[in-house]
Amino acid sequence: MADPVLHIKDSYYFEIPKLLYPYDYQKRQQFPDVWISLDPSFQKWEVERLHGELQGRDAGLPAKDTVLHDWEHFVHAGGHKNFAKPLKVFLEEKHAAHVDKYGAWKTAKTNAAKVMKEAEVEPDALTFEHYLTEAEAAHSPDQAYLPFLRWRHANAEKFWDAASEARDIAAWKADEHVADWSKTKLDGYNAQLSGKILIPQPFATLRNLYEAESGFAISKYLLIEVFVGLVLVLVFAQLAQRIKSGKPPKGKFWNLLEVFLLFIRDQIARPVLGSHDHGHDEHAPAEHAHGEHAHAEHGHGEHGHAAKAHAGHAQEADPATRFLPLLWTIFFFILGCNLMGMVPWAGAPTAAFAFTAAMACVTFLTVIVAGMMQFGVGGFFLNQIPGMDLPWYMAIIIKPMILLIELLGLGIKHGVLAVRLFANMVAGHLVLLGIMGFAFGAEAALNFTAPGAAGWQWAVTAVIAVVASATFSILELFVAFLQAYIFTFLSALFIGAAIHKH
Repeated sequence: MADPVLHIKDSYYFEIPKLLYPYDYQKRQQFPDVWISLDPSFQKWEVERLHGELQGRDAGLPAKDTVLHDWEHFVHAGGHKNFAKPLKVFLEEKHAAHVDKYGAWKTAKTNAAKVMKEAEVEPDALTFEHYLTEAEAAHSPDQAYLPFLRWRHANAEKFWDAASEARDIAAWKADEHVADWSKTKLDGYNAQLSGKILIPQPFATLRNLYEAESGFAISKYLLIEVFVGLVLVLVFAQLAQRIKSGKPPKGKFWNLLEVFLLFIRDQIARPVLGSHDHGHDEHAPAEHAHGEHAHAEHGHGEHGHAAKAHAGHAQEADPATRFLPLLWTIFFFILGCNLMGMVPWAGAPTAAFAFTAAMACVTFLTVIVAGMMQFGVGGFFLNQIPGMDLPWYMAIIIKPMILLIELLGLGIKHGVLAVRLFANMVAGHLVLLGIMGFAFGAEAALNFTAPGAAGWQWAVTAVIAVVASATFSILELFVAFLQAYIFTFLSALFIGAAIHKH
């Protein structure tokens, strides 16, 4: 089975059962570039290349054996945090650490001069060069790397050019001096890769299967979002064509979509945003419509030509009509992404904060733009202040304070909008992972106490885990619809507050 943790974590591959997508590479050259870049033998080869490149640029690095030893200590001593980090990251983190120390040193020097009431310290005396000079005199633990740090600080572009030249996987594959990987190593790597469908990365370089090193990387959640968007375009394009032709959409699926559309319009958009048609009887008898459009009374009057009598007036100034397409899009897009979390080996993009934050930004920008279009730039900010009958000498103090609080609240509300969706979706996945972990935990405990014995405890725990997982999956299905509704409702609420007077 796929790793359940990846159900809630974005990655640059899709994971399916290993039997469905096995790997059987027989040579080191066959493995994907990102996998090769994490291999210790390649990274040691890269260390030699980068050291040679930097020495050719007079970068001031210590001897190759010293650098190799320090890099290996950095990788292993740092635990998971530094796992498989190449030499360039080791050197860059060392430089970044000393830049931070330089900032603290500069602040300390400035403060000391003020305390001693000395003349103001000249800026030229507080350069990175002067910091390194003092570090050398104080015998810094990084004494051997200080010449390199001096060079790196002045030659950032040359450093990254050298790093790019050193990381030449094509040259490593063609290098006949590189020893072939053993059969044991090949089998182990094949076993780890099996079940992973790597996503091609034509525009990016990956650091590992979860982090991009540079460029625009295509992740699993990005592909799922594009897929959901394309499905929505295709489905609703067909629905629009059916409605445009004047024929009522028939069939359970189309009627279900229509139910959602009408619910968002009548229960969210119109009550919250306001509408000229709010309260109008869409299902009025045929004698109130034109004869040729009498089919409006059959439940599709909102799509029929009878609604055209109100279109000219409603679509110009009707807030519900203006923002309804946006609310429909938000609801169905979030719902589609939520439901992808129920699909085996896929995942819900709404479990990534970047996604929920982007959706909240859509609402936030709509609030800003719609409010400024309604009241003007200055009027939008003035509209944030509730109407108060105050004397002028109180108003000049209280109203700016209220404006500041309201603007702060405006940002917080949209931040909470992102966090709410993210937290609810992640919480559901974590509960499922916890329940499924009961059975595996019971098996591990039994193997520890009595290896090879399958006791009744494991069977009972497994049954409980399966039943509970199925139950919570149904609950998560409900939450997928609920959170899409809540996000859409709050978006409408915030937009309505921006385009109406307080």
